[in-house]
Amino acid sequence: MLAENAVHSAWVGAPDAVDASVQAFPEFLAGIPIWQLVFFVVLGLVSLLYGLKLFKGMVVIYAAMAGVVAGVAAAIRFGAPELLGAVVGAVVFAAIAWPLLKVAVSVFGGIAGGLLGAMCALWLNDPVYVLIAGLVGLVLGFVLGFLLFRGVIVFTTAVLGALLVVLGIVGLVMAVPSAREAVIAGVQAHRHWLPVLVGVPAAIGAVYQAVQTRTEGTGKGEK
Repeated sequence: MLAENAVHSAWVGAPDAVDASVQAFPEFLAGIPIWQLVFFVVLGLVSLLYGLKLFKGMVVIYAAMAGVVAGVAAAIRFGAPELLGAVVGAVVFAAIAWPLLKVAVSVFGGIAGGLLGAMCALWLNDPVYVLIAGLVGLVLGFVLGFLLFRGVIVFTTAVLGALLVVLGIVGLVMAVPSAREAVIAGVQAHRHWLPVLVGVPAAIGAVYQAVQTRTEGTGKGEK
C-alpha cells in the first residue's frame, strides 16, 4: 500500500515538476560558464555532422558528460568536493560505455528520443503530455537502439548534437547582459518553438551523415 501511494504521488506530482523544470531551465542555462557553452557548440557540431563516423568517441564523450552530472550530484549529496565527483563520474561512466557501446548507444538513443518527444509535446501546452511523450520516446529510442543500430546512432548524434548547438548559442547570447532578460523571457514565452530549433538542424545533420556515409561507401566500392 505504501509503495502504491508513493508511485501515485510521484505520478501526480510529475507534471508540476516538469512544468517547473521547463520554466526554470533558461535561468539554469544562463548560469553555465562561457567556456562550457563554447564546448557545447563545438561538440554539438561534430556530433551533428560526423556522429556516425565518430560514434565510438561520441558515445564515450556523452557518457563522460553524463558521468560529470551524476558525479557532481553525488558529491553534493554526500558533501564531497564537486570537482572530485565530476572527475570520478566521468571516468567511471566512460569506462563502462567503451566496452558496452551497443548498450550505451541504446541508452543515449532513449535519452534523445525522450528529449525529442518531450520537446514536441510542448506544443500541446500540457505538462502531462510532455511527460507521456518523453516516456514514449525514451522507450522507443532505447528499444530501437538494439534493432536499428546505425539508424539510432545517426538519430542520436544528430538530435543531441543539434540540442547542444542550440543550447550553447542561446547560452552565449544570454551571456550578453543587455540581452539576457529578453532571451530568458522569450524562451519561457515561446518554448514550444524549441522542437523546431532542434529538429530542423537535427534533420539536416542526419541527412548529411547519411549522404556522407553513402558517398564514402560508393567511393570505396569504385576502388
